Amino acid sequence: MKQCSILLLFIVLSMVSFAQEVARPQMWGIAKMTFLVSNYEMAREYYGRFLGFDEAFSYNSELGTVLSFKVNDRQFLEFVEDDAAENKQRLISYSIETDDVEQMRMYLQQKGVEVPEKITVDGAGNEVFLVHDNSGVPLEFIKLTNRSLHKKSKGKYLSDNRISERIHHAGLYCDEVLDNDSFYVGILGFKELWRYPENRDEKVMMNYYQIPDCVENIEHYRTNDKNFNHPCFLVDDMQETIYTLKERRGENILGRPMVGKGNRWLLNIKNTDGTKVEFTEMHTVR
Repeated sequence: MKQCSILLLFIVLSMVSFAQEVARPQMWGIAKMTFLVSNYEMAREYYGRFLGFDEAFSYNSELGTVLSFKVNDRQFLEFVEDDAAENKQRLISYSIETDDVEQMRMYLQQKGVEVPEKITVDGAGNEVFLVHDNSGVPLEFIKLTNRSLHKKSKGKYLSDNRISERIHHAGLYCDEVLDNDSFYVGILGFKELWRYPENRDEKVMMNYYQIPDCVENIEHYRTNDKNFNHPCFLVDDMQETIYTLKERRGENILGRPMVGKGNRWLLNIKNTDGTKVEFTEMHTVR
């Protein structure tokens, strides 16, 4: 009788434990964006010489060698060579850093998101898994482990020629811009920072969502171009940025600066594959 009682208690406790909700782990910002590129030499020319980011290291992946350029100690731009990249969807993934990848996987699974059966360790030594948002954009959750190439590069490959020292936001393609996206807002807890038009009686055309535990964000923009996805770099002085790029441009083409919907200076440029890079000033036009 005593053994039965103990067994029953064990079953009840197990059921209670299973029923407990998994909390969402914190997210610390945009760790990297990974794109297909038609060839590595173009990547070295464009992101290395022209934009001034140091090539830090490379590692193996299922798609091929990943070439990593360093923006700062926690943010990277990465590229996989594909000679047909120009005609493909080029964003492989954008990555958000979290402290506990397995807990994030379990949290999303609990919320009904399709997740892999287990996390994996990438070729650089980080814990990762991949999901897709409501528009099919690939989002990787990543823990930058102490043994990884990314963490081991701390304090290194930080060129004085960097055109920017931080990715401000990830611009993302979406099928439809929504005030309360069920994935980003409903499940991940992102918060709307700004929308256009600001009048909520009008249909939203563009919005910015804050990653909950940091100051970085994503931009949602409805477009027919699935290669809209891009990093947006923060710069202190747009005019100085333009002039620096002018002096370095070589065969690269510069866009024209514009005041965006949010009343900030913006500059958009593209590499020869058509992959976009954006720059923005933090302050509004005065």
